[in-house]
Amino acid sequence: MRWYYLNHFTRYRTSLEKLKLHVLDSYDVLGEDANAKRGNTLLGAKRSGAPASYDAFSLGRRIDMLKTSTMNALPAHLAEEEKGAHHLENPFRSFNLALIDNASFEYTFLTSYFSPSQTHHAVMRTFAAIFEPTFALGQALTKQLVENTTDTLGVLLCVRLNQHLAFELQRRKVPAVEGYINATSMLLWPRFQKILDLHCTSLQKLTASLPNRPSAGAALLSSAAAAGNSTAPTPLTQKFANLVQGILALSSEAGDDEPVSVSVARLRSEYEVYLNRAGKGISDARKKERFLCNNYSLVCTILTDVEGRLGEDTKRHFEKLRDAFDK
Repeated sequence: MRWYYLNHFTRYRTSLEKLKLHVLDSYDVLGEDANAKRGNTLLGAKRSGAPASYDAFSLGRRIDMLKTSTMNALPAHLAEEEKGAHHLENPFRSFNLALIDNASFEYTFLTSYFSPSQTHHAVMRTFAAIFEPTFALGQALTKQLVENTTDTLGVLLCVRLNQHLAFELQRRKVPAVEGYINATSMLLWPRFQKILDLHCTSLQKLTASLPNRPSAGAALLSSAAAAGNSTAPTPLTQKFANLVQGILALSSEAGDDEPVSVSVARLRSEYEVYLNRAGKGISDARKKERFLCNNYSLVCTILTDVEGRLGEDTKRHFEKLRDAFDK
């Protein structure tokens, strides 16, 4: 059976690897200019994966994957024939859903066949001997999917999917897969935090460039705002608010032990520093206040429907900032 499962899932992984995936890289962080990414593509820079027909900062319908329990793993033959582009959480979900279904079946068989002649520990050892290489294969796939991506929402979706699988295994009373679930979590959370670090670093660089490099600011500010003649929200504000909304929507039931709240606070702080620096380019004091109010107002509008303690706290924070400049 050890060979059977490893062979089966090796072939399934190969099929899933044929899916076209949206590739999010160092250009897809808040402080970067998306036009530079398109420019490099036009100049002939080769990029693997699907064309850049996605919004790197909006969650949209991707969250639907967490809301339905009826979706099955994508069959291998359909994965090989699929022409559309997918986000990284799709192959992650399919592989791991198929894996826990097979692992649950095998564990149930072992416990019913060998009990009570063998102890629980003996059954667990037998199960581990069968599934160890297949679990290693799953770990390798997860690492392959997330190790170079800057898809913040995709990695967090994988975290939530992994948590859902953990709850399902508890419901099925299959403790033998707990180690695999925990190891997968240890691959996902550090990558999520690393991506948030990249967002924060890019914002710091953009903020530092505003006084001395107008072109860098103009790429993310409208040209009028950069010249101090507009109080309209910046394009960066839209991206920031969409990203935070997605993170909060995926964290409405997050526990206190998760790093999400700290990551959101860091991102929020860097955005506020950026916006204050951008506002300094507006000489008229009333226009500057209107500029800040309009940007914070847009953030509040996008965050209107977020739920959960972290979501409510974040909303209140930006509402206070908006109201402070709404004069």
